Amino acid sequence: MKRYRIVALILILIMSLTACGKKAGETGQENDAGQPSAANATGDAGFYCSSFLGNNGFATENFALYHSNHGRLQIFDVATGTDIVYCFDAGCEHKQAKRDPMTGEKITQGCIAYEISSNPVMMKGDNLYFLTDTGEVMQSDRQGENRKLIGRVPPYMAYGFGDVFFSEDALFEYYVTDQEIVEVKDEDGNSQWMVGDFKDKSTCIIERVSLTDGSSKEIFSVEEYNARISERDIRGDHLYFVYFYLDCPFIGPNLETYGLDIAIPEWLTVENYWEEMPKHQWIDIYDYNIKTDELRVILKGVPAEPAIFCKDFFAVADRDGTTKLYRYDGELFRTLPFKMHKGVRSDSGLVCVGETQEEYLLIDENTGETLKKTTVPYSDFLPEVIIGGSCYGMKDGRGAGYLPADAFWAGDISKAVAFKYEEE
Repeated sequence: MKRYRIVALILILIMSLTACGKKAGETGQENDAGQPSAANATGDAGFYCSSFLGNNGFATENFALYHSNHGRLQIFDVATGTDIVYCFDAGCEHKQAKRDPMTGEKITQGCIAYEISSNPVMMKGDNLYFLTDTGEVMQSDRQGENRKLIGRVPPYMAYGFGDVFFSEDALFEYYVTDQEIVEVKDEDGNSQWMVGDFKDKSTCIIERVSLTDGSSKEIFSVEEYNARISERDIRGDHLYFVYFYLDCPFIGPNLETYGLDIAIPEWLTVENYWEEMPKHQWIDIYDYNIKTDELRVILKGVPAEPAIFCKDFFAVADRDGTTKLYRYDGELFRTLPFKMHKGVRSDSGLVCVGETQEEYLLIDENTGETLKKTTVPYSDFLPEVIIGGSCYGMKDGRGAGYLPADAFWAGDISKAVAFKYEEE
């Protein structure tokens, strides 16, 4: 009976979480087909968190989908505090499928929670979307069944080196490498991708796959010293991201060149490294319109310091010791008299780390005043995203966890919940 109760609980959770953006007690809006609207199916339409915790989780105010440390898909329900395996088989023992070590062919059926890719999973309406380890973008029903191929990303992009995240209508694959990627044909003419020599410049790419028609497009591609995407966020129909780069080859603190044929600049020494090298770090901030396929630069050539995207603005820490707030059209509208160390994704003003690494501030964008302030040791709970009344992050430095937002601002860590951690 226990297993049947678990299955029933999952079904109840999924029925109750269909309108996952609404608060407890609210009635979900429906479209003409009688299904929950997209806004209710993914949270506040102005704030959409498709990933957290190393980009392996899908968070809304009311629930989180995430993978355990062994890659098993779990679902955590905020209202009940229930954390269970995402599985609908009453007789399942939640084990991985056994495969032939030589061919990889499946010998015995495994739990569906392992079969759904350990890459990020997005829930929308009656469907799940996920990326396989070989680059296929898949759609299934909420039970993980009835799968169909939506589209693909280039195979070499599916092996890590970056980040996978979703909007409501697209999957984005961010890829970065400082090695040559070599295409090799096998005897049947199929492409195989191999890692080649190191380069002094990095290749940084963002690929977009439509969840509607499966079309794939490279929306961003650069090659520069130490190029990477350091922050990104989905806001409605826009993907905002921070592109980080150097204007000179990367040299290590002890003047390491890591085997590359790079001349060490005359202006750089071991003694002045931490003063001089940061002067050559920069960021550009981009806005990609998902609906119109337009890419534009909001800010260019900003001294490289932490940046965070908020509901109606973004914040950049300046080298002059201040924090500058910008509208999404690039307008500077407020300067705060302190330099934030980092930011926390939030749908309610600027949440940032203040003067110490464990002090968090909520700043009113209209007045610049501090609305809330708390101290939370990062060894106890490290926040990554605050959505309405829910805060998700790292619990005890060990793995994913949840903390009510009001408890976070009260500094009450006793209410923190650690997600499933499977021992070996």
